[in-house]
Amino acid sequence: MNDDNRQYPEWKELLEKYLAGSLTEEESQAFYEMLPHQDDQLAESITADLQSGRFDGQLSAPMREQLFRRLPLHNSRRKTILRRMLQIAAAALVAGVAVMYWPAGRSGEMRPVSKAVVSHAAAGSGKATLTLGDGDIIVLDSADNGMLAHQGAASVTKMRNGMLTYSGDGVSDGEQVYNTITTPKGGVYTVQLPDGSIAWLNAASWIRFPTEFGRIRTVEAGGEVYFEVAKRDGARFEVLFNGSKISVLGTKFNLHAYKDEQATTVTLLEGAVRFSTGADSVLLRPGQQAVAGDGCFRTIPDADLEAVMAWKNGMFHFDNLPLTDIMREISRWYDVDVLYQGNPVVRRFSGIVSRSANIRDVLRFMQLAGVRFEITGRKITVIQ
Repeated sequence: MNDDNRQYPEWKELLEKYLAGSLTEEESQAFYEMLPHQDDQLAESITADLQSGRFDGQLSAPMREQLFRRLPLHNSRRKTILRRMLQIAAAALVAGVAVMYWPAGRSGEMRPVSKAVVSHAAAGSGKATLTLGDGDIIVLDSADNGMLAHQGAASVTKMRNGMLTYSGDGVSDGEQVYNTITTPKGGVYTVQLPDGSIAWLNAASWIRFPTEFGRIRTVEAGGEVYFEVAKRDGARFEVLFNGSKISVLGTKFNLHAYKDEQATTVTLLEGAVRFSTGADSVLLRPGQQAVAGDGCFRTIPDADLEAVMAWKNGMFHFDNLPLTDIMREISRWYDVDVLYQGNPVVRRFSGIVSRSANIRDVLRFMQLAGVRFEITGRKITVIQ
């Protein structure tokens, strides 16, 4: 246990009230001032509670917002607790849990994050536009449920759950009609393609596809898209992006191919895919990931699937990521601009937090590690 614990005799009481979500404003300030000094005791307490299943299916709404927010953990326990927390967070009763931790020994000064950003930089939601074959644009988040359009032989319908579906015979030998779905910053969307395959689009992403598929099912995509491809005998499914191609028959995989990032990653969950870019090509097996970019092409045999799929499950999952990578994700999800005063901070962070969390909470844990932010409207400046 940290020797500094003797300076804080009321820590145990504050921790219990924190877990119950009953801290007053004054107690909250004291709690966060003490927090950096409580690594050993806090890690032991959290580990015991998680392993016991104490919080599984038992959390009230207030506790979902309070439990484990910005709690530091030891590096040696990181993977076990991260996996455990993702399992908990995936359950409906704990969908709002937020978890963050920072490097030990970097307490920093707790500076308030401007509340001005809260009213403007809301967390992302189901937002997208649909561009039809004739160029007409439909704003999907404001469109009524029901049939939206006829495209070729397909009917385009917005379901009650918000998902867009294409129905018809699904096969065409004639002239193709193409549709495009685009999500803005702060938007996500789901579409069921004409063959029954489903695509989930992350923020600032897009997918272009024919409203009727031929023998080869070809779509184009950019940003981040997770695919669950419907099996169809002899009908290959292809995804084209950034001059590269993925070929499959029936599988589940995640494509991460943002233009503002150096690397493109393809991660396979089920089935098999072939990822080809330039002269390089690899056949992936479940659990593997291919990374291409900046003149390199490599395969990761044991990818962290929980981290890869966290966005689809409503979570941020930062595993030893540079600050610049984290801020890029924050920029996309909260639709804010990020600037740097001087060179970007060369520091890495790890943590898990709900994507429905307030941006102020996401920034606060990095402030405790010594990173300073200035917020003006929708602009965040990282100060060295």
